[in-house]
Amino acid sequence: MVLGLRPEREYPVAPLPLPADPTGVPVGELAASPAVALFIDRARAVRHDFALTGGNAAAVVGICRRLDGLPLAIELAAARIRLLDPDALLRRLVDSLDALGTGTVDLPERQRTLRATVAWSVGLLDDAERSLLEVAAVFEDGWTVDAAAQVAGLDGDRALELFEALARQSLVSLDNTDHGPRLRMLETVRAFIAGRLAARPDLALIQRRRSDYYRALTEQADRPLRGAGHSEWAERLQTEEGNVAATVEWYLAHDRAPLPHLFRVLWPFWEQRDHLSKARWVEELLPTADSLDHQARAELLWTALVTASDMGDDPAALDARQRLEPLLAGIQDPYLQAVSQLAMVWTAPIVGDLDGALRRVSASLEQLRGQDEPYWTAVAVASAGNVETAAGRYDEALRRLSEARELADQFDNDWLAAWLRVQLGTLAVVRGRPDEARALLDKGLDRSSAAHSTPLVSMCLVGFARLALAEGDPERAARLAGAADGLRRRVGQRAWPLVRRSEAELVDQARQAVGADRFDYLYAAGCRLNQREAVAAVRDRSGAVSPS
Repeated sequence: MVLGLRPEREYPVAPLPLPADPTGVPVGELAASPAVALFIDRARAVRHDFALTGGNAAAVVGICRRLDGLPLAIELAAARIRLLDPDALLRRLVDSLDALGTGTVDLPERQRTLRATVAWSVGLLDDAERSLLEVAAVFEDGWTVDAAAQVAGLDGDRALELFEALARQSLVSLDNTDHGPRLRMLETVRAFIAGRLAARPDLALIQRRRSDYYRALTEQADRPLRGAGHSEWAERLQTEEGNVAATVEWYLAHDRAPLPHLFRVLWPFWEQRDHLSKARWVEELLPTADSLDHQARAELLWTALVTASDMGDDPAALDARQRLEPLLAGIQDPYLQAVSQLAMVWTAPIVGDLDGALRRVSASLEQLRGQDEPYWTAVAVASAGNVETAAGRYDEALRRLSEARELADQFDNDWLAAWLRVQLGTLAVVRGRPDEARALLDKGLDRSSAAHSTPLVSMCLVGFARLALAEGDPERAARLAGAADGLRRRVGQRAWPLVRRSEAELVDQARQAVGADRFDYLYAAGCRLNQREAVAAVRDRSGAVSPS
């Protein structure tokens, strides 16, 4: 505790460094982690034969991570090893902080349980500090001073002053970021404070204020996500992902009216940051679509359509398409009208209508060129290029995709720039230009990996598979095609409809070239690769796989 005396010096006891994901990490390396080493040492104090093994390492790491690396918490947890094995202890930790039990008898009473320790610290706060700390428990994975001030109904300067006091008592941590101070609460502290928040009579008001704040923040991101401010706002939404998710869940439970618009705004962020699993929210709202006004219904169905198309869920995509199409003529918002036409293009291959797709993409592009929509204009031009590629008109496809790349580079959208390089690289393979293809695909893979985008990395792998086949290496092609399929399957996705046919032809050609049995082995080996291993397989030009 800080006393505030002039000669006093603070020496914060930081949480111990935590090990990373224990999967595949040697036990000795895990045991060297400070948090795990403390757990082992204190566990041996109560059970001399305790050892970290391959069987219990994951649970021990889970315990240390659950306790945020707090030395006191880890000591209290390790003391329970006398009666509980690590797996059982971890299960109890998930359910209750009280699973830590009591400390040794020579500890002060306030330190005998973690709950008692936190309660003692909170009891030392004045009313204003305690109230703001309780309000802060409504946030998920951190918050800004501005967010907390609005939710608590405080002036920003007053909120910052109170948080600085809470930080001095180690109940919150304060970091300076590019967007101003950001605060966090250790999960072990938050679990206790959340119980106090739940007992407050104004809990519903606090939750509504939190949700209204992040709804406004999300709506503010709409235009920047579609233009030159994309990167900055995508990072802000990524940072606030937990709070935005809690906001959506609150509106689902209390007030669904704003959600169709929020989903439409969030979709570019979901797609480019591998968050398409959020489609479950859209699916939850779809049964109410017919009760919405025209604009909200169109926004909801558009989001459902493009999400299902990206996930490769053809039945859901066709259902949304059939429900959205009759609404097109009545959509008054020029932007929504244009992107709704574009959504029809993406699903046209499912119904075998490439000619219709070209007509729709032309209409969409004409509308978007008259608006200030750099992102979607580039996407529409690229979509036209994809349709031309699928139709075998490669010169026109090259013109379209090159224009789209120039547009993407002008407003510095890394995701779109990566996608277009992959598309151009794939087209270069088809046009018989292997050196050009390799250079484009290499750049596309670098950018796709940096963006951690599963769809883009998968598409890159298919591009390299196509290049390998063209260069006479069908075994490498089989393995890389399998790697792409494996990555997609693990996140519940399939190939986009516009490229699905050509990818199926690639797989058939590789199978015929190496034989069914050998192909199945190579493809399965590729499917088992994670993203890091798949990228390494591309960088390894040999792509060799030992015989089965």
